[in-house]
Amino acid sequence: MLNDSVLVSLPIKISEASGHKELVSLLVNWSTCSTDQLGYDPAMRHVTVNTSSRSTGGGMGDGNRTDVDAIRCEIDCFDDETDETRSYITRQTIISADNIFGRHTRCFVAVPVRDDNKTATDHLGEVVIKDAWPPTEHAVLDDPRSEIQFLRTIRDTYEKCPPKDFIYPKLVVGGHVRLDSDNVHESVDTTDGVFKLTGVERADLPPGMDRSPSWQHQLLCAHRRIVMSPVGHSIKTIKNEEELIIVLAEAMRCHSSLVNDCGILHRDISTNNILVVRDNGDSSATLHGLLIDFDFAIKIGQK
Repeated sequence: MLNDSVLVSLPIKISEASGHKELVSLLVNWSTCSTDQLGYDPAMRHVTVNTSSRSTGGGMGDGNRTDVDAIRCEIDCFDDETDETRSYITRQTIISADNIFGRHTRCFVAVPVRDDNKTATDHLGEVVIKDAWPPTEHAVLDDPRSEIQFLRTIRDTYEKCPPKDFIYPKLVVGGHVRLDSDNVHESVDTTDGVFKLTGVERADLPPGMDRSPSWQHQLLCAHRRIVMSPVGHSIKTIKNEEELIIVLAEAMRCHSSLVNDCGILHRDISTNNILVVRDNGDSSATLHGLLIDFDFAIKIGQK
């Protein structure tokens, strides 16, 4: 069956002899699969990078520097506008896809890959990478409801004349994950692409139905990867009422300006979608409220 575009086996009754055989057969088949057959994302790889840490005892001044190996991810981010790919090394996982069924949104704090053996030791150039698998009712690359499209509109509106009384999510890279399935042609990672591997065509969900009547009935989903700045923190990091008022007021100014200047209505205001940004990452510095997550946004006047 197909569960949210991820292939899984039919139910196995492991309490019965026939189930034992099916389970062993499944494990053997998995062990002989290549990583792409198991659904691994070739555009996201585990890597070991050298980082620097300071010892906490025995040294003078700032302590002695020691090299430490850290396991992180190198993520390739393709930009649909420029047809260019930029690579980043993750520093922190904000949201992990911890559900084994289906594809879920993941978010990372990352820095650009550099030429010095992929060393990532500081906060310069930090960005947020959002790796998502949202449904769409339009052509994948021309979806007017795509978060990428909204962030491009916001960027183009404020790039030449930045607002002085609020900050906004700045799009760095926005595109769809592309897979090389036959070593010749690249294709966008979508639900239809998964079905193509099975030799079965996907069927749209019947109108008014939330659940699939059969495994062939699935929403069309597209694998999108967005790189943004600045990096914010949970609204729970606010220290007092004064900071709360400052953050909420700035987020409200951003929301109002996006409506008036960009014609974009957010439609999903919540404590999860308002972040705190402090200048230079300093807890005592000026703070801002950052409105994020335009998955449910619409263009005003658009149905």
